[in-house]
Amino acid sequence: MKKFKLAALSLTAVMFVGVAQNALAHTRINAATQTEGTRGINHIVISHSCNDTSNTIGTSVVFPDGVDSTIVVNGEASEGQVLDHLTNYGNNFQLIFDRSAFDAMEEKNVGGNVVGFWAGGGAGMPASLNVATAFRATAASIEPTSCASSVAIKVSIADICEITDTAGFNDDAVRLWTHNDLGTPFDRVSDTDNGPATFTITRDLTENPLPEGCSAEGDAVVVKPSAAQINRDMPIVIDGNQVWPQ
Repeated sequence: MKKFKLAALSLTAVMFVGVAQNALAHTRINAATQTEGTRGINHIVISHSCNDTSNTIGTSVVFPDGVDSTIVVNGEASEGQVLDHLTNYGNNFQLIFDRSAFDAMEEKNVGGNVVGFWAGGGAGMPASLNVATAFRATAASIEPTSCASSVAIKVSIADICEITDTAGFNDDAVRLWTHNDLGTPFDRVSDTDNGPATFTITRDLTENPLPEGCSAEGDAVVVKPSAAQINRDMPIVIDGNQVWPQ
């Protein structure tokens, strides 16, 4: 906690410049697709810092919890639930301890399920480099009665270069790879909803064929977090104290 705060304070006096050359680089999941019912080691890859001179001193990651998440089927909002399409979605992600980039890290647990994690402290990631934060993903299985051929989990991420309150958010302080339409202080400012990373669970058509009555290609299902979850789970809390945003 102390190292995280010290690293944040040391950056408050840094002079920042633009990031036009990095405008197309996003924070994404290294292996963005995984077959249902399997598990593997994966990474959140930060491909650039907030600008050309600042270090990224921390990151905050949120997976939809599946409780009040928004479900979209073939581009249309659905009143269904996550469990209509995934049999065991909930505690599917686990942070792997690794100090190669950040000194401290911890999972975010709600009701016994990991809904995200944070990492921060130390020198952080230099602007000229990338960093991969490791986690284990256990892919849920697609519900046999669902027409889903794939379920895309939208993962919200904040890459932090300066500790501020939400009023101080700008591209030099934090890069928000989040939804643009939830109505939270963590929303990405964008004309399109292109911020979150995507982790897609694909159906094993050999072991779990589409049921009768589904289209030949099946349904493309998307799971998005609710605004309430983002407001609850995006902040970084250490020992009961919220350290970001201030």
